[in-house]
Amino acid sequence: MSTAEQWAGALSGENGETFSLRFERMGLSADCRTLRADEVEECRRMGGERGMRYALYLACGQLRQAGEQLRQQGELISAFDITQRLRYADAVAAGAAILTRSGVSEARVILEDGGQSQALRIPRQSGMALEEGLPEGMGNPFESRAGHSINWIDMEQMARDFADRLRAAEGNR
Repeated sequence: MSTAEQWAGALSGENGETFSLRFERMGLSADCRTLRADEVEECRRMGGERGMRYALYLACGQLRQAGEQLRQQGELISAFDITQRLRYADAVAAGAAILTRSGVSEARVILEDGGQSQALRIPRQSGMALEEGLPEGMGNPFESRAGHSINWIDMEQMARDFADRLRAAEGNR
């Protein structure tokens, strides 16, 4: 039996997991933390490479501080732009590791009913990124940026977004 105090303590971030990522190409390590559910959802909605870079940016305070320092020096427009200085593969691998450590690909909930236990799983159609590792199909128009198949509702929204971008670009002539 769990108490309200145990729930409050566990969900307040007191027991947040921390870990390090080593970027061998640069000879640097980054101290990172797992992301909260709302942060994971932001990354998932961004999808693809940008979502992975955002996961790294959110999880690594040192990277955010370095980005802010470079922004103040006028070298970057925004602190997040520091992630663009990382190579594609490094940023995507780091983001995937952070999201995986944050619980994207593994549910750890047990359903207990009538003395029997059953491990619960995230269904494949849930659209969660990283269920099978790094994002696939970056250039495939029939996959979303998060790496899952697009349903017709998503296709309709993508068409509206594309039309909006065309209208906005028309004004830049």
